[in-house]
Amino acid sequence: MTACSDSTATTTDTANTDTTTESTTSQQTTTVGPTTGPDPTTGVPTTSLPTTTTPTSTTTSTDTTDTTATTDPLTTTQGTTTTTTTDGDTDTTTTTTGPVAECGNGIVEDGEACDDGPENGPGKACNAECQTQACGDGDVGPGEECDDGAGNGDMNSCKADCTDNVCGDGAVGPGEGCDDGNDDDADECTNACALATCGDAIVAATEACDDGNDDNTDLCTDTCTNAACSDGFIQAGVGEECDDGTDNADDADCTTTCKAATCGDGHVWSSGGGTEECDLGAENGPGKACNAQCQLNVCGDGDQGPEEACDDGNLDNGDGCNAICDLEQCGNEILDFGEACDDGANGDPDDGCTDNCAFPDCGDGFEQPSLGEDCDLGANNSDSGDCTLACLAAACGDGLIHANVEQCDDGANNGPGQACKADCSANFCGDADVGPGEACDDGNQSNNDACTNVCKFATCGDGFEQGTEQCDLGDLNDNLGQCTLACNLADCGDGFIQPSNMEECDDSNMSNTDACLDSCKDAECGDGFVWAGQEQCDDGNQLQTDACLDGCINASCGDGHVWAGQEQCDDGNQIDSDTCTHLCKPPACNDGIKSGAETDVDCGGPMCGKCLKDQACAGPSDCVTGNCVANVCTAPQSCKQIHAGDPSKQSGKYTIDPGFPGVPPFDVWCDMMTDGGGWTVFHAVSGADNERTLVTNTENLNNNPLNFQHYSVNQLKKTGLSLISTETIFVRNNGTWLRVNKPAFNQNLVQPDAVWKGPVTITANNGVSAQAFMGWANLPNKILKGGDFGITSTPDGQTSCQNKTTTQGFTNETASAFMLNGCCDFHYLYSYSGTVNDSDAGYDVKVPLGAWAATPEAAGDCELTRPEGGSIKFYAAMR
Repeated sequence: MTACSDSTATTTDTANTDTTTESTTSQQTTTVGPTTGPDPTTGVPTTSLPTTTTPTSTTTSTDTTDTTATTDPLTTTQGTTTTTTTDGDTDTTTTTTGPVAECGNGIVEDGEACDDGPENGPGKACNAECQTQACGDGDVGPGEECDDGAGNGDMNSCKADCTDNVCGDGAVGPGEGCDDGNDDDADECTNACALATCGDAIVAATEACDDGNDDNTDLCTDTCTNAACSDGFIQAGVGEECDDGTDNADDADCTTTCKAATCGDGHVWSSGGGTEECDLGAENGPGKACNAQCQLNVCGDGDQGPEEACDDGNLDNGDGCNAICDLEQCGNEILDFGEACDDGANGDPDDGCTDNCAFPDCGDGFEQPSLGEDCDLGANNSDSGDCTLACLAAACGDGLIHANVEQCDDGANNGPGQACKADCSANFCGDADVGPGEACDDGNQSNNDACTNVCKFATCGDGFEQGTEQCDLGDLNDNLGQCTLACNLADCGDGFIQPSNMEECDDSNMSNTDACLDSCKDAECGDGFVWAGQEQCDDGNQLQTDACLDGCINASCGDGHVWAGQEQCDDGNQIDSDTCTHLCKPPACNDGIKSGAETDVDCGGPMCGKCLKDQACAGPSDCVTGNCVANVCTAPQSCKQIHAGDPSKQSGKYTIDPGFPGVPPFDVWCDMMTDGGGWTVFHAVSGADNERTLVTNTENLNNNPLNFQHYSVNQLKKTGLSLISTETIFVRNNGTWLRVNKPAFNQNLVQPDAVWKGPVTITANNGVSAQAFMGWANLPNKILKGGDFGITSTPDGQTSCQNKTTTQGFTNETASAFMLNGCCDFHYLYSYSGTVNDSDAGYDVKVPLGAWAATPEAAGDCELTRPEGGSIKFYAAMR
């Protein structure tokens, strides 16, 4: 069977007859896909692989009885002509070969079996080496079901004809216990290619194994075959990572060794999920034919491969590495990167391109006459050398000074009378040529003629002392130097300041009162002369304690310096509140000014006496009155302020001004001794009958309460004192007292029918304290028999002898004595008029507290045994 024709001529010679047949084919013929038929000897299907034949011309002549055929399906020749002649016993073959083949250009050339251009590669009819795909090459080509290369075999997953080994093909493959090639499921080999007894856990002679289960991932499959790669089951016990059965292949996702395909395993993974172009295993990597990603190393990928001279990652020419990865260099007649031209470095620097691959240019080291160059020393060109920067030979008159040859060169300006003479030598004094800057030039060195040896006419300033000149330093003459412009020596008084003469000034006069002294020194403070208009004085010293300070100003109070014998201090300011006043004396309480810590003139503060009313103050202690309001000493509000202003004040009568609306200043009695002093007395009782109660509005100001004579101020004054006080005291004539931590009244006292009671803390003069209640009543009809004021004990809710319960210490139920409990119970202080309802009351003590003793009636019935007017004498005061 012939799969396809390769257009080969065949000639047969019979009965000595010469017959010649010539056939010529000029077009490539490709047979796509395999042709399959049964092998006449084995019955196994056979596959003829596709062949590719390129244009070939063949002529064969035969003169005998033979048949000659020329067929080479694995060889592809492009551009080749072969002629074979057989005549008797002589054969002659002539072959002509063209250029070296280039696989991948789409042309079948010498040594190539095929070339499909970009279609070459794995799985294609023509592989990457331009050879025809064939069964057994390990690459699954067109028409092949599989190809495991050397692993092909009729007992393997891929059979020798590159078809998959499947159940029913008559060949026992991996995972098959048998394969009888028929569809009889009742014989010894089932249609599943398993022996009939498989699965009974007994290994029969025809079984490789039998574990009695249907688990195909252990070492024995359900067809009683040992676990094997390509049986379609992944058996980790035999080291399998994968098993795609008949789809296993070295170019597939799972290889023929049941390992997962990976770059670097030496197999080109090009089918399934594979995208590899190559795989050389351990030879993969940078600089190799196959890189680490299993892609072919190609020009332009930035990785210099084995056949590349360079690879800069692009296919651009002119950047040092060209599009075929060859290095670019001068002299290759190619315009490479950085080159202006390239004529092959032909040695001619004046042909438009130098051997440096640059355009001719002055300074390139090549002399180019065509550009007008006389010379070119390259980097050694210099406008002071033999060859100038313009590539011209140095010459006098070119305007450039030729080092070590010319002194000067002004070009067209060279000549007589010029700075540079015609021979490029410098014009100098004494050369008999009057040059620039010369007044004359007589060619000699004499200074006694009309022209000196410095080429100037003889005169002051020529450097030679002549006639009446005191000196002559020539150009160094200076009115400020040693020799003036008039050729006179420097002198003080000549009007010029000459540092060489140690002069600081020179005003041409001998006055010592202006800015320049007669010694030509600048006037300054301390020189002993008073500079008019600038200095007040100048005593020639630096003392700061005499009449003239070192700043040449007259000493004065406030200049910060103590003038000896005149000032006691001087702090340089006019502040009187510091340690030195503007009088340059320390603060004093008799200096007639507000100084130091004084709050007013010569009063207040810690050093001076107290200020009088209406003088300034910082606090109560600055005032005689003891009252400082808005920083002004005002009349005292209370005895407490008087005491604070002067603790030495004695008890007695004083005038206070609490500032009650509508109430002018008034006289009060002050207790300056008891419990620290400062108590303002508002009421006193003597124990006599008919004396008014503590809450009365009737004043009695004629007596002395400190002598326990009856005394009382009106309700408005009591209310005002309560508003500026925080405590109340009751002082008995036996020297004992009881202090309460609240004022006696509040603002409601001036209201008719007002009452108040509440908790207080009381303290006796010996320091014993207790919690108590205090109350008062301004109810005329309910205090006819006393009960106007009282202090009771705790706790609250006590029951008096009349079985009445107290509320905040009081029952408040006695008709004519509102603040009096039954039987006078619980009272530290109470009032009661036992005879008639005459609105007077006497005061007694029922409950003692420390030194505060009960009166004799305390043990009996207070309403029957106590006398009219009470048993105790006391005065009440607040502070």
